[in-house]
Amino acid sequence: MGKPSAKTLPPALFEAACFVARGAAGAGARAWIVGGPVRDLVLGTTATDLDMASGLRPEEVERIFERTTAVGKAFGTVLVHSHGLDVQLTTFRRERGFSDARRPDLVEYSERLEEDARRRDFTCNAMYLDPLNDELRDPEGGLADIAARLLRAVGDPEARFAEDGLRLVRLARFAAALDFRVDPATLEGARASVRALSGVSAERRLHELERIFGHPRSAQALGLLAGAGLLEPLLPGLARLSPGEEGATAALRRLEQVAQEGPPGSGLGLATLLLCAGEGDRTASEGLLDSLRPSRSLRASVLNLWRLSAEVVREPAPSRSAAVFFARHGEAQDALKLAAARGAAPGNVDAWRARVSALEPGHLHPTLWLRAEDLQTAGIPRGPRWRELLLEAEMHQLEGRLGSRESALAWLAERSQRLS
Repeated sequence: MGKPSAKTLPPALFEAACFVARGAAGAGARAWIVGGPVRDLVLGTTATDLDMASGLRPEEVERIFERTTAVGKAFGTVLVHSHGLDVQLTTFRRERGFSDARRPDLVEYSERLEEDARRRDFTCNAMYLDPLNDELRDPEGGLADIAARLLRAVGDPEARFAEDGLRLVRLARFAAALDFRVDPATLEGARASVRALSGVSAERRLHELERIFGHPRSAQALGLLAGAGLLEPLLPGLARLSPGEEGATAALRRLEQVAQEGPPGSGLGLATLLLCAGEGDRTASEGLLDSLRPSRSLRASVLNLWRLSAEVVREPAPSRSAAVFFARHGEAQDALKLAAARGAAPGNVDAWRARVSALEPGHLHPTLWLRAEDLQTAGIPRGPRWRELLLEAEMHQLEGRLGSRESALAWLAERSQRLS
């Protein structure tokens, strides 16, 4: 770990940062790279985005730069469009009052970088780097904390968490992702700030959980929340999903198992965390999932994972058709991981994995011998029965019992006689 240099940013980010800094310098001000990108430079990891801050007021930013978008002008933020990138440039500011536990009631602009630093969440995110000369400003001691691999809140921890309860979840995400230990006073402040979570919307909770599930140490992040007494308030009802044992403990054990090969991702992460123990009613799990207001696609993915993994638990030896239907789902491989984590017999998982692995792409969607128009020609009334017959015919074809279109039509003729 050494002194960060903006020159080690990805070229596009460096060019954009210099463009904004030169524009600010032309107006007699300085624009600094701030937050995560500076932290990443110190750690020697690749920055993927760019946030900047300056003493310029939003209207001055709009006047200086030709292409801008006022995305958060009331809070001092303007997007500056440069080199194909959008740079978020925010005015140094003080903040007061957080009645909605997210946004300040009062924003006061400042020309002092040190005042801006005092409103930030953690010291590692409160460092400022001038891209034109690599001058580093570190008013809250973030550099020393990074060297000590310590995550520490800026100022009074309880005050920081009261401003935005989601910082409690970010605390866990950063600690796990960076492999930092949490400053004891910060952890104690987090434990005392559990009520701050009540002001965090479902959408923001889900977004932060998805970011956690994008990292292989997701179980560690959620374990930190559980240890601080924050996981159940974040997901009310989680403990009730595993009767006979503490729900959070069971969920974290499963999550650690599915994350052994890498980040679980949003679908598998949620399916694992919210899984109802046993094969009974999943109402509680679905209710908790819906309380997070997931997108339709994410909800469908989680429900598919629960259904498919339950199939692996129940069936020790899948037929070829069952394996094909299973493998058609994009969640198939994740379902096998979830099945193992939820207690499927190793032999079951191995049998399903072997069946699925043996399938070639052409096996998943072969040309079907029987089509809807064949049922119409056979005089079978349109209705739910059509779907049942087509599915039955497809299963026979996949199992090799119908080897040609002629045999499929003969099968249909025999079936239609029995139906008449």
